[in-house]
Amino acid sequence: MRTRIWIFLVVVLVVCLSLLIKTKQQHRIIVPEQSQTSTNQPIQSEQRIAVENHQTLNVARTTTAPMDAVAPAVAPGASNVIGSGLVTEWQAPIEFFGKVVDEKSNAVVGVNIRFRWSEFPAKDGMRTADAQSDSEGLFSLQGKRGASLTVWFSKEDYYSSHKGQKSFTYALGPNIISPDPQNPVVFQLHKKGQGTELITSENGMRADVWVRVPKDNTQVRVDFFQKQASATGQLEIRQIKPPWQGATNWSLSLSIPDGGLVENQDEFQFEAPEIGYQPNVGYDFMKGESNWTTHVIKQFYITFGQPRKYGWLRIESDIAQETIFLTYAINPTGSQNLEPK
Repeated sequence: MRTRIWIFLVVVLVVCLSLLIKTKQQHRIIVPEQSQTSTNQPIQSEQRIAVENHQTLNVARTTTAPMDAVAPAVAPGASNVIGSGLVTEWQAPIEFFGKVVDEKSNAVVGVNIRFRWSEFPAKDGMRTADAQSDSEGLFSLQGKRGASLTVWFSKEDYYSSHKGQKSFTYALGPNIISPDPQNPVVFQLHKKGQGTELITSENGMRADVWVRVPKDNTQVRVDFFQKQASATGQLEIRQIKPPWQGATNWSLSLSIPDGGLVENQDEFQFEAPEIGYQPNVGYDFMKGESNWTTHVIKQFYITFGQPRKYGWLRIESDIAQETIFLTYAINPTGSQNLEPK
């Protein structure tokens, strides 16, 4: 009797297990495999958005990486499309026309030009070419392809503007250059003259002098020759700076009582003007105004003393700091020549 009962229970258990397995199979979700070789089937809108986003992210990440870095990050069947799109972006036509002039806008012949561009996004994609400016100061690069171009220019016995280098974009970003042989990009050189010994702000390893100026409009004087704050200094500095968190205004003022300052933006400050100096210069920075900034850099020609001395001054100040940085050069002889020897 007991044996029959055990046989009955086993049969019931087997039946229950069979029903349970069948139920799970009926509720399983079947996802058909997509063929990796088919490229013409329509893609649902959600899938298309996902693919487009995926492509965009990969282009952004790999603009400075080798091409083989793209493939592992994309779905099968899409890597060729993305790689092709990336190469297309980097294969923009490069046409460049330049002209070199001196400080008097005269053409400069025989300037050494070095071009460098990336033909495709890989380590071995960099290309270079050399040229020289002709009798009209003109030079060009044509028939090349790439995303951007860097141009170096130099000539013996000349100073080069922008430290002798300029870069231009042809793809993959804003400010894309529009080449025009009738309107070439102008590069400027400055003929080296007779340099002279100057007194500068350099002190040991430092190229500038820094002074602490209270933020409550307290006056601090700076002596150019002692290279430090001093009661007998030629330059007076005042500033008003509230706590920088949430600040909406601050001010900076400079004064040379027995001389003056002329603000300028000259790259080569080699000759100080004789006139036009103002004894006081002030700046008020108001949030919402066009001149609003939290970090200011200004440069000036300066004159002071009797007999007159001339120089140039660069000042740098930040709303969050008491410290002000000064970089300058002064001709102690009274000459307006500020070109370094």
